[in-house]
This record gives sequence, C-alpha cells and structure tokens, in this order.
Amino acid sequence: MKKINFAEPFTGKLEKKYLNDALDSRWISKGPYVEKFENNFSKVMGCKFSVSVNNGTNALLLILLSLDLKKNDEIIVPSLCYISPIHMLKMLKIKIVPVAVDINTFQIDHHKIEKKITKNTKAILTIHNFGGISNIRKIENIAKKNNLILIEDISETLLSKDKKKYVGVSNDLKLTKLSFSSLHATKTITTGEGGIIFLNNRILSDKIKNIRDHGIKDPKKYLYHRLGGNFRISNLLAAIGCAQLKRINEIKKRKKFIINYYINNLTNNRNIKFQKDPKNFTLVKWGFPIIVKNLKIRNSLINQLNKNSTICRPSFLSLNYMQHLGFKKNDKEFKSARYLQDRILILPMHINLSSQNLSYICNIINNNFK
Repeated sequence: MKKINFAEPFTGKLEKKYLNDALDSRWISKGPYVEKFENNFSKVMGCKFSVSVNNGTNALLLILLSLDLKKNDEIIVPSLCYISPIHMLKMLKIKIVPVAVDINTFQIDHHKIEKKITKNTKAILTIHNFGGISNIRKIENIAKKNNLILIEDISETLLSKDKKKYVGVSNDLKLTKLSFSSLHATKTITTGEGGIIFLNNRILSDKIKNIRDHGIKDPKKYLYHRLGGNFRISNLLAAIGCAQLKRINEIKKRKKFIINYYINNLTNNRNIKFQKDPKNFTLVKWGFPIIVKNLKIRNSLINQLNKNSTICRPSFLSLNYMQHLGFKKNDKEFKSARYLQDRILILPMHINLSSQNLSYICNIINNNFK
C-alpha cells in the first residue's frame, strides 16, 4: 500500500495552469492574482473584505497591530491550542489570560470566560481546535455584552458552516470581529505558505493592508506614515489559491466522506471517544481527533500507525507545559488541557486519503483493543 501521510495538499492541473499563467505574466511578487484571490475569497465567505498575507501567524500579528494594543492589555485564550497565536501575543507583550478547555469539545469553555474579564481585557481569541467548533454564538454574545473585540482562528475549521453562514464571518454591526486562517500546505485550502484575514470593517481592512506594505503613504516618494513590514503574499501563491477556491465543493464533499468513514468504523470501539461537535454545524475538519482513554495504548497506537510513515499525531500541549510561556504548573485552568494532551490522537483528514487508507487506519485502532 502507498505510504500514508498525516497531511497532503490537494493540487492538480488547475493549480499548475494558474501558476504557469502567473509565471508567464512576469508578475511573480505583487500581481493581479492577489487581488483576485482576495475578492474571490470574500465572495465565498460572504464577508466584505479579505486580506491575504504570507502566513497564518502573520495574519494574527497584523490583526493585533491594527488594534493598537498596548503592553499588558489582556486577551483571553484557550489553555490548549496550537502555539503560533500564543507566541504572537507573547512577542507583543500582551498579557495572555488562559481559560480552561472543555474535555468533550476540546474548545475553550465559554462558561468560564466572563470570570476572566477585567478592565484591561481587550479581546477574546477563540481558536477552533482540531476542526471542531467553539460555542461561537455564546462567545459572540459575551464579546458584545462586554464591548470586547472577537478574534477567531479558523485555520483548523476553514469552510465549516453554522447553518448557511461560514464560521468566522459575522454581519453583526455591534460586534467587532476579525477572523483569520493559515493557508499552509496542511490546511483545507492552501497556497503552500500563506494566510487570510476576513472582516467587514473597511477602516480596519485598509489599515491592515497598509501595515502589510511597510506602512507606506506614497510609494513614488518612499513616504511612510506608520510602522509596518512586508507581510505580502506573492502573485504565484495567490494563483494557487485562486485554483483552490474553484474546487471547494469537491474538497468539502470528500472531507464529509472521510469524517463519516471514521465515525462509522470506530463508533463501536468503547475504548475511544470522539470530539463532541455542535449541532446545526457542517464541519470541514483539519484533523480527526479521538480520545484514547489509556495513555499507554494511545502511545502504542501512535507508534504502530507511524511505523512506516507519519500517519497520525498527538495532541497540542497544554500552554503551561511549555516553560518559556511562564504559566504556573499547578494553575487549575490547565487541568483539562493536561488531561487532553495525554489522550488525544489526531487522525489524518486530507482528501487524498483512499478508502483503503482509511480501512488500514481503522483496523489498526480497532485491532489494538482486541
């Protein structure tokens, strides 16, 4: 059987066609595909503005810079998540306020957010872990009630829907909301390296674009009016993104098949639990996480599955597990995160997976408990 990888980009003839067109145009840095990619993504998501950047990490960095946050301003985050957003907060000397995660959903526990809000709290950063969804409706209400900005990391749940509306988009004029996604090669939509910001606020959109381009005022005179940097995506990568957007229905359909395959073939295994997903949402997952109740068996499964290739991955680590972040080891906010980090096993969700691949993965998991 062909080697199975945890993640693979879904690319083909259309991506090559658009990429070659960008190469032939001689626009390989800035170019028309960038604006086309942003406009097309806005239409797909149903938002007013999309701002493309060179990676997902810098997407959040640009959002934070555009909000003019000051040292020791506070942002609420989940205690378990991918490290990239946390590093950006730390680098800007923003105070990170962790909130416990729910052991069933693996998401920030919305019941515990308001207790963490102080006069210094400026925003809630919700990060949808592993392809599941935070209780975003409740979190939006909390943000509105307390006059907070909501920043939403949809990298692992890009193209998921709340009924007919894509996750990450809000038309509520009383809520300042910005969402972003990585477009890395492991993600549902990829440009190889890249990121995208979604928002409905023109002033913030223009400001983010300006910071993205060195804070320039007049390029002909090398005149600048604010601090900025080069966070632009290239025309070549945007061309790949334009091709990816043409294949969204194909991607979503295949992702749905893979999710159902795992559920149908692992649901009778009493030694594992699935991530609890919300009702009325159509999920497009980055990975398929399961809870293996026994730590030794989980580690044994990882070794077996990854014997000949990297098929699966363990969980992200609790934020207080990493000493450089400076959190207390015994902080109760990390209890559920530490529990999950020792039990979660993430199965692949890329759409190059065949039924034979999926059968192989499920058989190893089920046979391990016999």
